[in-house]
Amino acid sequence: MRLALQRNSFLAGATVGVVIGLATGYVGWPLWKLGIMRLYQAQFADLTFDCDNAMRGHLLAKQRLVGTPSKANSNALQAAEIGLLDCQDYDLLRKQLLRWGLANNELSEMSLLAIEAKGTDLRDVIRIHEIRY
Repeated sequence: MRLALQRNSFLAGATVGVVIGLATGYVGWPLWKLGIMRLYQAQFADLTFDCDNAMRGHLLAKQRLVGTPSKANSNALQAAEIGLLDCQDYDLLRKQLLRWGLANNELSEMSLLAIEAKGTDLRDVIRIHEIRY
């Protein structure tokens, strides 16, 4: 009888522990994501803008070379291609944040927060997203 009572007590304790663990995990997961987002927001914003500017510069240099082929425009395109290395840092951080549990929606939110923080008005936000031909 004593053995059965100890077994039941152990099972009840284990069940309570599992329930508390699941509840903590359920509540803690969104808090974990929020903490990661807050911790990396500034770095992610800087890398987002660096990559965006590098891609915009590369596109403009490529268009300039196509429109007016010259040695100077060719050199400018090569320099712009080197600038695309900024996108590698952005991509590495993005993949690290994905691995730590953030979803694409959270990363998109971080990008939008970066744009809002750096754009002083609507024209700045439009200019950031605009690709000119």
